Amino acid sequence: MKYYLQKILHYDKKVLGCSFLISFIVAILNVNGNSKKDVFMLFSATFLLLNEIYLSFKDGKKSVLLFLISLPFFVTARKFVQIDFFIFKISFETIFITTVFIYNIKNIFTNIKYKLKTGDKNTFKFYILVSLFIIFVYNSNSYSVYFWKSISDTYLGVVTPIMFMLIIITMFNKNDMRNIIYSIILSVNLSCLYGFVQIFKDGISLHNINKNRALLTFGYHNVNIFAGILVTVLPFVLEYILYNKNSKSEKKFLYSSLCIQTAALLITFTRGAWLSALIAVFLILISKKYKKLVIVMVVIGAILIKPAMSFILTRGNNVSSFLENESSIARIQSIYTDVRIIKDYPFGVGMSSFPEYYKEFATRGYLMMPEDLRWKVKAAHYMLEHAHNIILQIGVEFGLISLLIYILLMVNRIKVSFKDYSKNRSLFVSLITYLIFSTLTGNEFNHKGVITGTIIIFLVLGLMEINNEGSVEA
Repeated sequence: MKYYLQKILHYDKKVLGCSFLISFIVAILNVNGNSKKDVFMLFSATFLLLNEIYLSFKDGKKSVLLFLISLPFFVTARKFVQIDFFIFKISFETIFITTVFIYNIKNIFTNIKYKLKTGDKNTFKFYILVSLFIIFVYNSNSYSVYFWKSISDTYLGVVTPIMFMLIIITMFNKNDMRNIIYSIILSVNLSCLYGFVQIFKDGISLHNINKNRALLTFGYHNVNIFAGILVTVLPFVLEYILYNKNSKSEKKFLYSSLCIQTAALLITFTRGAWLSALIAVFLILISKKYKKLVIVMVVIGAILIKPAMSFILTRGNNVSSFLENESSIARIQSIYTDVRIIKDYPFGVGMSSFPEYYKEFATRGYLMMPEDLRWKVKAAHYMLEHAHNIILQIGVEFGLISLLIYILLMVNRIKVSFKDYSKNRSLFVSLITYLIFSTLTGNEFNHKGVITGTIIIFLVLGLMEINNEGSVEA
């Protein structure tokens, strides 16, 4: 046994050495025309991916946990690996998830078959709804102006997260929940720290927050994408602090995570994130244990709701009216425009096709606005790249049937969470917070190759299924 362990460790060192060398060569080949930061992120992402793939054949659970932690590196280095290949999109995320899915495909389908036979009605409906969602999303691509791009983007933004969810349900059980949650908390913390570097690169001060806000992405394409991920994960931090017994090291990790994520939330200046976070705190506190605190919060909220909402809607700026904010007007105009697109294309316009159709329908959408409202506002000087509302986004790109299936899927998971609410509290609050933020500010399944938020929300749906009935060990 001792000799065997020494052999494995020696082989692991060889793997580490080879992956380091390959990653170094890949980074060197991309030095020209890229910043040192981008090249370092490419090296890190490649090194992590190679080791995660190797580890997936040795210890699948550890490889998945490391993959979750690595998401900030993959998303930051995504511009180097975004390749359309027939009906697939090659990225760091798809390479890992596809590899693990194929390697475990027999166990995954055995697990699905078992659950369809032995699971309750909610489990049966869950798998049927997921299957129908994939079918109708692909069907919407037939109306896309960029058919093959929409097909490959669908693989990246819809199929890949669903495959990851099935991997989670098959490979993990209730005893693994804490490790999974801690992994995504750590992942978000890393993104927060990256954002702090962006905004405080000239020193920590309020002046630098205001000066560098335009550059703030937290590693994502824009700050709103990160804000959506942050408010989806924050309920887990609150749950583990408020309701779980934790060791000293865990307490340090959780409280430091709360401080890091709260600071990041504040400097996003994202209205939907601020409001969603407040709702998340309120929902997570609703229990017998914090009954008195909830009552106090309701009273304080009733008193401060008007100034608080005014502060949130104006992002703390001295704007006299919501209708004077160009961003707000663009989103109001988007509602009318999106409804018009959906009316003409009820089966959707295809993945990633929103910008093209919005350009065509924007004028008609503006004219659909009530005349009294049009006189009060000024049309936004820019075209939207997405609907800033998950319901409208799905309706436009995937069609009304896909939207109905999506709503039924969310209702299904909410019903499951109430079967044992104390075990599903953080998952329920995470899902609700995601839905609120996605409706107020917007989310996409795939925004210019960024699918981190989609991976996390499908992870949440998968964890609900694990809590519903446990999973079959692979």
